[in-house]
Amino acid sequence: MSARSRAAQALRDHAPELAGVPVTDLGSGLDNTAFLAGDLVLRVTDHDTVVREAALLGLVAPAVCLPVPAVRFADPARGVLAYPLLPGRPLLGRPAPDGLARRLGRFLGELHAIETTVVPVDGADPREWLADLEGPAELLAVLLGDVPEPARRLVLAHADLGAEHLLERDGAVTGVIDWTDAAVTDPALDFARLYRDFGPAFLADTLDAYGGEPPAPERVTFFARCAALEDLAFGGEHARAAERSLAWLFPQSR
Repeated sequence: MSARSRAAQALRDHAPELAGVPVTDLGSGLDNTAFLAGDLVLRVTDHDTVVREAALLGLVAPAVCLPVPAVRFADPARGVLAYPLLPGRPLLGRPAPDGLARRLGRFLGELHAIETTVVPVDGADPREWLADLEGPAELLAVLLGDVPEPARRLVLAHADLGAEHLLERDGAVTGVIDWTDAAVTDPALDFARLYRDFGPAFLADTLDAYGGEPPAPERVTFFARCAALEDLAFGGEHARAAERSLAWLFPQSR
């Protein structure tokens, strides 16, 4: 069954008042495809994690300073999570607005302080990240030559906090979306994609506002490099954004 059909059937069962509303494309990423019906986002995934994600969002929302989706319904049989459309558009391929780094630093300090058993524990062993990674040989050689040790401290993390999951309007963050990969894991994962997408000065400001024990720089850099190679392989706007990041992630290879 196609993702669109799954979204439409979930809409019919859980929000029948919208059953006749057209289901239109909203976008897709590595793990999800999103549709829009009226003002309701229908995010479809092949992972049976939507109930867990809905529970997590209910826990996170009152504890953090930035908006997250307010779940309308979760349909685990079809892999559909529905929530009202948040304003703004993703920052993928666009510059960061002034003050964003410090706002994200405070947000991550709040997020990483939450204790929960809702999501799985993932040690994020850097060696395992290399198993299926593809990319230019010279960049892979850099990664293989400098593999850090796993984190000793694990926290609740979004774990996929890139520009594509940050909504912005008029200079303000209007939503942090797509919590599919959230886990109790290495805090470096939440800084890695910010480093990839916005550069070293942005990362420094984020860490300065964080307030907690910062992750080791070598792990942030390692995961940022892995994320860049993943996006190069994915193609499209993700690849174009990742290509720009190679200048600071792999300076010795440019």
